[in-house]
Amino acid sequence: MGDITDILPKETQTVQAIYDWHKENGDAEAARGYLGASILGRSCDRQLWYTFRFCFKSEISGRIYRLFRTGHLEEPRFVEELKGIGCTVHELDPETGQQFEVKFACGHGGGHMDGCALGLPEAPKTWHVLEMKTMGGTEDQKSKDFEKVKKVGVQKAKPEHYAQMQAYMGHTGMTRAMYLCKKKATDEIHSERIKFDPKYFKWLMERAERIITAAVPPERCSDRPDTFACKFCDAYKLCWGTSDVAVPLPCKSCRTCCHATPEMDEGEDWGRWSCSKHGRDVSEDEQYVGCDSHLLIPHLVSFAEPSDSGDDWIEFKNDDDGAVWRHGLKEGYWSTEELMKTPGPIVGEPAVNAVKEAFEGEVCGFEVPELTLLEKYPPEDSEKLWDGPPEHSGNAICKIMGTIDMEGIEPTAALDDEAHTAVEFANQFLVVIYKEHNHVAIWKGKE
Repeated sequence: MGDITDILPKETQTVQAIYDWHKENGDAEAARGYLGASILGRSCDRQLWYTFRFCFKSEISGRIYRLFRTGHLEEPRFVEELKGIGCTVHELDPETGQQFEVKFACGHGGGHMDGCALGLPEAPKTWHVLEMKTMGGTEDQKSKDFEKVKKVGVQKAKPEHYAQMQAYMGHTGMTRAMYLCKKKATDEIHSERIKFDPKYFKWLMERAERIITAAVPPERCSDRPDTFACKFCDAYKLCWGTSDVAVPLPCKSCRTCCHATPEMDEGEDWGRWSCSKHGRDVSEDEQYVGCDSHLLIPHLVSFAEPSDSGDDWIEFKNDDDGAVWRHGLKEGYWSTEELMKTPGPIVGEPAVNAVKEAFEGEVCGFEVPELTLLEKYPPEDSEKLWDGPPEHSGNAICKIMGTIDMEGIEPTAALDDEAHTAVEFANQFLVVIYKEHNHVAIWKGKE
């Protein structure tokens, strides 16, 4: 990869409108209420726990939402082709007329199979779980996902896909899976038969149950925030405590409340949650919005440690200044809503606490002037990592970010004015093109 301008947005108004439509529809979808088999193979227990607990919402562009749909549109074609070569294929469950559904961990985990097939040339008498994917790649670049799967196999190249198939095999009784993937650039197809691994399946289900039942976030997969896995994670700011607000949650939900528990009822598969505060079960719809008695799981507060607690309050002591404050709904306490919109350094500040207690006030949030993308990276508080001509900038940003190419890596922000084009990646790297001099600089923001 050479010139960074090759990946800069060049959309017309019509194209941008289409992307905006996809983003609006995609963002409107509610979070899954279960831990999905499709992500169970990811390396970080903590990210999976955050996902299951509604702790963050992935930032997905309209283009990527459209790309997801492209993958789904390929599935009917694969089914048609398999039937065309003489296979019996079920893409829907004959008993329900719906997509095959798999549940585990008492309904707190699950997934939906692409289908199953009988009559495959490699083993005509064996039913196979079907998993169908599309992947990027070009004819002259041999390091893409598709080529990697062909070279080392799906277990090493795509562990998430491998785990997904193992979960489906383990819960359907099928002992083989057929993995079909298409290279989008050339329409080349690759297939791989996967054998059921009972030991791995057992470990996978135990892992799922351990994550689901954990009352606090598990350990991170890395002890450094600048690792590749961490810096591209949508839970980065929450996990490493780098957000502009005290507790950067997307919403106040039961899943982040001390009072709520995922119940593991033997023989049940509907994923029951109970509330100790109100002494009853809470439906999935209720879980998305929480209630007025919401009390944060203390480990979601990154800048302070709990020092005391009661039935409806938790006392914290700040790590930096030692200030003591309480979270709860009583007068003068900090509510979940306040913590979700207040900068961390303000919480527990004696003057602010005094005002809250004296006037029984509520912090309504702080209006911070909106900074341009360039203003967020002032030279005196940023580190210049590279500068040079545009034709070498693409290779430079790839090297800095520890990736072979930038395909699939979406910018987190962008700016284009008369003098500059600026693109931010991973919320910490800024590529600036100075138009007058046709020069590029790459900056890293300092935490």
